Amino acid sequence: MSGNRVIREVFIGVDVGTTTTKAVALDESGALVGSDSAPTRWDIGVNGEVQTNIDRLVDTVIEVLVRAAVSAGAGTRVAGIGITGMAEVGVVVTPDGDATTLAMAWYDQRGAEELAALPQSFLDEFSAVTGLAAKAECSFAKLLWLRAHGGPQLAGMQWLNALEYIACRLTGVRASEPSLASRTGLLDQAIIGPWLGALDLIGATAEFLPGLVNAGTSLGPVLSSAPVELRGAAVTVAGHDHLVGSVGAGAVGGDDLFDSCGTADVILRTVPRTLSNADRSHLVGRGLSAGRHVLAGSTAILGATRSGLVLGRIMSMVGAEDRAARQQLADTWRPDREPSARVIVSEPPGWTNEVTVRLRDDATPTDVWGAATEYVLAQTAELLEAVAEVAGPYQTAIAAGGWVQMKGVYRGKAQVMPGLIVSDIEFPGAMGAAMFAAQAAGFASGPLTSSVPSNAQLTQ
Repeated sequence: MSGNRVIREVFIGVDVGTTTTKAVALDESGALVGSDSAPTRWDIGVNGEVQTNIDRLVDTVIEVLVRAAVSAGAGTRVAGIGITGMAEVGVVVTPDGDATTLAMAWYDQRGAEELAALPQSFLDEFSAVTGLAAKAECSFAKLLWLRAHGGPQLAGMQWLNALEYIACRLTGVRASEPSLASRTGLLDQAIIGPWLGALDLIGATAEFLPGLVNAGTSLGPVLSSAPVELRGAAVTVAGHDHLVGSVGAGAVGGDDLFDSCGTADVILRTVPRTLSNADRSHLVGRGLSAGRHVLAGSTAILGATRSGLVLGRIMSMVGAEDRAARQQLADTWRPDREPSARVIVSEPPGWTNEVTVRLRDDATPTDVWGAATEYVLAQTAELLEAVAEVAGPYQTAIAAGGWVQMKGVYRGKAQVMPGLIVSDIEFPGAMGAAMFAAQAAGFASGPLTSSVPSNAQLTQ
């Protein structure tokens, strides 16, 4: 107590997303007591480049954190801050921690040509060592582009993911979180350390990646130079948003499966061990990735389809625009439905925004919806088959997101993921980040942290 005023500790999780930065403030019971959000701002170049000034992004995040803290009400103190969000976005920093580059969006295609020009033997090794496909999305591709286009010399420099840079601005401490380092293309998954083969190609040394610090570990308190509402709070980098969202939704078991049902439908399988290079190469060849989980000692296998986009486009095409109409259409699908030859749904190769529908004159909206549902379920089943070949059967399957709230969509997903449980957490990423914030603040008991295994429990 402070005088007659009760001090209630709160923990803020912030999710720095591609479109929106959102924060939630939770009390010790896990109840939502405050929130805020703001658009994530990008600059678009004349040739389609997408980037942002990292310090402008930090300022936005700090503003959102402060407003979330204020919205928690009088008599509260921010005890912990957890940061999750985009995985591949980052900057090169000087020994003093100053950013020397702009932060390119993860989907910016700079570096694709430089990556493709590397020897095939290296590209094959890249997938086996890093668990990533050799595509422009990884940070390594952006660094290749910088090297080819007059970027800074990397000797003596370091790489910080955007979330790690935000944490550094708040605490003055530089560190790499393993799930984020896994998306750089610079981490050797077998040794869980810097991969010299990739670092040599960009003129960097092993020190280019700061030391690894697990999610839930405090980097230190917020500095006194920060806004008063945040000062003294323990800060942790919670990690890659999909992985942190799985924790927020309750998928924290050693062999759990999580399905994030948004526009992109993301499948995440937790494996309580480190995979072999052969396993990683196999998974990448099947359209998946494999890297460190935010749960220490575990591997996260990730795969994605565009099922939310496909289903949304189909609903708009047949005129199901409001929620009631969409619920009604989705409910027409049943597992025992006979497939109709009147409709064929497909997508062109690559991640485009196109959905192709071929139909006969006698096709009904129900036929179109049924064909779309079966198409996206077949894609999901293919990913799950590839995961099971390496990881074996899962123990618990949990889904979150708007699409799985529809009964018909849930029935379809439960057909390919038997025993599927639906989480009602609205913002699982920010929720998971708040849970790690509480862990970093030393709050080790109660509903907020009781479901999150400690680092000691999961470290191999």
